[in-house]
Amino acid sequence: MHKPLDPTAIDPHRPWIRDQRDDPHAMNWLQVMFNPFGASPKLHFSRAWTLMFLGRVLLFIVPIFAVFVVSLAGANLSGAWKPVKFLILPIPALLVPFFIFTVATELTSWVAHARRFHEANKSGLRAIVVLIPLFLGIAGFSGGVVMGMGKYQAMNAKQATAAAPAAETPVSDTAAAPAAEASGDEAATAADAEKKPARKGGGQHGKNGPPPSERQTAIGTGTGFAIGLWAISSFFVMLWSLFYVARMPNGGVGRFKTGSDVAQGEEELRPSYAMS
Repeated sequence: MHKPLDPTAIDPHRPWIRDQRDDPHAMNWLQVMFNPFGASPKLHFSRAWTLMFLGRVLLFIVPIFAVFVVSLAGANLSGAWKPVKFLILPIPALLVPFFIFTVATELTSWVAHARRFHEANKSGLRAIVVLIPLFLGIAGFSGGVVMGMGKYQAMNAKQATAAAPAAETPVSDTAAAPAAEASGDEAATAADAEKKPARKGGGQHGKNGPPPSERQTAIGTGTGFAIGLWAISSFFVMLWSLFYVARMPNGGVGRFKTGSDVAQGEEELRPSYAMS
């Protein structure tokens, strides 16, 4: 038999909530996610953070897993990985929702963190830590673009230097005929190759396609740097949110702990608050 609900509890379905400030029915999602000037208690912050985190995980894992399973069944879903230009970034088509949701939740996460610090009587400027992955991603993209452009220009300069001596070398009449025959053979081979179908999986810029342009090289390098820096820094920010921000006591008074099993007014005061 189920234990009867406690009618005196703040939330009968969640009897472990004893702090009136954490009442889930009093939570205003729009305020918690979009108003950086207010304050949010511990439980309201945790619910918003969980929504944003699970949204990112589901929008990343579910599309990839679904495409993988359907591809195993024999369907050709290569178009799902086709890059789509989104804010100049080449984003795979199936990950565009994840990209949009991630950028949006970078900002809403900053709002939620600022409100949590306000409620705990701390400076909301500390919430800027949440935006560090975004800033690092932008910096990484900018630096990667510069490196990609330099790499492309260096490669072109090397090719031009290698081609210059060959163009300046005089060709004797004796060697002209064999060279012409070799050129004819190469032309025939190239013509036969064009008639063959492109390799499976080969795209516009694959092994059978033209080399990437300077812009494509720059953006590709920048995107790689941006994703790496963003992912690594986001992991550490996640730990900071879980083990510090989410555990701050309501009102800034009491012990750092998870849950809401201590009623307002029953918090354990720090020694500095104790009366002599």
